[in-house]
Amino acid sequence: MNTDALAAKLARLRAIEEDFPESLHHLRRYDDKFVIFGAHTHLYRSQPQDEAEVTAAEADLGVEFPPDYRDFLCRVGAGAGPYHGLLDMAGLRERAEDLKPAEEFPFTRADAHRVHQEWRGWVRDPEGGWFKGIEVRSDLPGCVAISEQGCSGFTMMVTTGELAGSLWDMDEWGWMTAHGARSGRPGPDEVIDLGPMPTFQAWYDAWLTESLKRLTP
Repeated sequence: MNTDALAAKLARLRAIEEDFPESLHHLRRYDDKFVIFGAHTHLYRSQPQDEAEVTAAEADLGVEFPPDYRDFLCRVGAGAGPYHGLLDMAGLRERAEDLKPAEEFPFTRADAHRVHQEWRGWVRDPEGGWFKGIEVRSDLPGCVAISEQGCSGFTMMVTTGELAGSLWDMDEWGWMTAHGARSGRPGPDEVIDLGPMPTFQAWYDAWLTESLKRLTP
C-alpha cells in the first residue's frame, strides 16, 4: 500500500458518497448528508500541504514526521480522513501548543503490546463498560494530534522514542493504541485491529477500506 493507492481509494469513496444510491438511503444517520461518520466536516476534500510549510512545521516542533505521513500530506493533503479528517499544518501547530513534541514519549513497546492485548480482551468481553486504556493526563510529550475524533478525543502520532511513527487514540479518560475508525461502539465482529504499533498508512487505509465496504451494495 502506498500514497497513490490511498489516493485512488479516497477518490472512489468520494465518488460513491456524491452519487449515493437511493436504495442505500437507510444507511444515512439522522439528517446527515453523509453515511460515513465525520464526513460532513471534511466533505471528502483534501488540500495538499506545501512541502516548505511541512518542513517549517517540523522545524518549529523539533521533530521529523514519518515518511508515509509526510508524503501523504504533500501529495494528497489534509482534510479527508478518519473521524473529522486530517488536521492541516495550522491545526496541527495549534494543537501542539500545549504539548512538547520533541521530548521523549513516555510509553514503550511493552506498554503498547500490553494495552493492545487488554483492549483485545475488552472487545471479546466488554462487561458493559468503556475501555479507558492507560489512564494518564492528556498532554503527554513526544507526540502531535493529527485528527480530531470528537468528544475530547484525538488521534495522536508519536514523534520520539521507540514508538515514533505509531498512532494512539487519546481522550480525557486515557490512551490506547489506535484502531481503525468506526462509527459507534465496536463489537467482537466489528473490530479493525491494527496491532500494537499502527502506522499512519495502515490507519488511513483501514478507514478507506471499511468506508468503501459500508457504501458498496
